[in-house]
Amino acid sequence: MTNCSKHLTRILKTNTLGYDGRGQFVINSLNDVRQDWCFTADYILEKKVNLKKEISVILTRFQNGTKSIYEPIENIHENQILKQSKIPADIDDKIYNECLENSRKIAEHLNYVGTMCVEFFIDQNDNLLVNEIAPRVHNSGHLTINSHNVSQFEGHIRAVCNLDIIDLDRISNAEMINILGKEIEEFRKKSFRDNEFFFDYGKKVIKEKRKMGHLTTLKK
Repeated sequence: MTNCSKHLTRILKTNTLGYDGRGQFVINSLNDVRQDWCFTADYILEKKVNLKKEISVILTRFQNGTKSIYEPIENIHENQILKQSKIPADIDDKIYNECLENSRKIAEHLNYVGTMCVEFFIDQNDNLLVNEIAPRVHNSGHLTINSHNVSQFEGHIRAVCNLDIIDLDRISNAEMINILGKEIEEFRKKSFRDNEFFFDYGKKVIKEKRKMGHLTTLKK
């Protein structure tokens, strides 16, 4: 087994897919290609996007085809991990309408039932690019627990169990931050205001960059 193969085996054992900043390598020039790994069929090479911002659309599609869709959410990443989400996103009407329509089309084409997320990149020329389709409730949608009358989790249960459809109503603007790794220790000691909602996921093992909880703050 070559040195390259050994390194690749180690990567695949610990990171089957690039996710939350793991198993990912940013290449700006040939100098960024490390000598102890190489490209094989087990890598996916993606073109780097001149990114302005990322947004996500959370929607629920019910068994009868009805769709409940939240306003677009704006996401901010640190070290390739989602750190902050806010609703509503700071985008123009054209992108607003386009991302909602594209999300509806994707859910319909997949004949999907339940809550899902479609992530979009907006580049410097205001082109809208689908980044990811997540067929599940999504981290960026956690703020809906407090910002809306129906959370993404309740919507998912209502869809898959064929329960009554409740029209969505945004109660408040909101911002959410992910609590990573040892940050949770400080949050567990804090007291919070009436407009702040702390969620501790109760994970027993604290790991670097692991999502341990989140804090949602309701805004005017």
